[in-house]
Amino acid sequence: MKRKLTDILIIILLCVMCFSGYKLYSEWKDSKESHQQFEQLENIANRPLELEEDITTVTATEKYMPIYNENNDFVAWITIDDSLLNYPVMQTKNEPEYYLRRDFTKKYNFHGVPFIDYRCTLNESDNIIVYSHNMKDGTMFSAVEYYMDPDYYENHRYIRFDTLDSFSRYEVICVLKIDVRTEGTAFYENVDFETEEDFNAFIRYAKSAAPYETGVSAEYGDELLTLSTCEYTMTDGRCVLIARKISQSPAKRYDASGNEIMK
Repeated sequence: MKRKLTDILIIILLCVMCFSGYKLYSEWKDSKESHQQFEQLENIANRPLELEEDITTVTATEKYMPIYNENNDFVAWITIDDSLLNYPVMQTKNEPEYYLRRDFTKKYNFHGVPFIDYRCTLNESDNIIVYSHNMKDGTMFSAVEYYMDPDYYENHRYIRFDTLDSFSRYEVICVLKIDVRTEGTAFYENVDFETEEDFNAFIRYAKSAAPYETGVSAEYGDELLTLSTCEYTMTDGRCVLIARKISQSPAKRYDASGNEIMK
C-alpha cells in the first residue's frame, strides 16, 4: 500500500514538473516570438529613407502606413527612450480586449500588444488610455512601474506617441498605484471631461495619490495620455502613468545622412 502511494505521489510530482516546464517553455517561446515580431515592425517603421535632397521631410503617414497596411487595427506607436517600451498600439472598438493575448498577426500570444481603450478617439478624446501587461521579463508596460522610482522618472520624463497623422511628445505628470476594487479609483478611466472642474479634479486626485511630486501638472485643454498595467502587490492592482502632450508635428525633417533635424 505504501509503495502504491509512493508511486502515485511520484507520478503526480512528475506531472506537475512537466506542466511547469511546459508553461515556462511556452512563456519563453511567446516572449521570443513577440520580441522578434516587434523588432521586424520597428525595422519597417525605421526603414532607410529615400533621400533625394539635402533635407528630406517624412510625414507620420509615410512612416507608419506600411505597418497599417500589415494590420488595419494599428493606430499608433509608443516609445520611451532607453527602455524596452517600444511597441505598436492597436484598437478594436467592437472587441475591446482583442489584443490582450494576441500578437500583431492576431495569433495567440501571452504577451499581447498594447491597445487603446475602445471609447477613445485619437485627436478627439481628452484622455487616451493605453493598456498592456506588466511582464516579468521587463517587456510590454513593465517600465510604467519603474516610474515609482523618482530617479527613473528623471531619466525618462518623455514619451513618444506617434499616430498615422502626427509625431507627438508627452511629458509625464505622475505615476500611482491603485486597487480598482476601491471606490473612486477608476478615475483614470475618464476619457473625456465635461467641465474644467472635472479635469482639475482628475489631475488633483492623480497627483495626490502619487508617491512623489514631479513638478509637472496639466491645464484644462491639455491632451492627456494614460498608460495602465497590472500591479501585483494588490489583489486587483493597477500601476497608472499620466502624461500631457507638449508637442505635435505632422512631419519630421532629416539631413542627407538620415539624421533627424531637431527643432
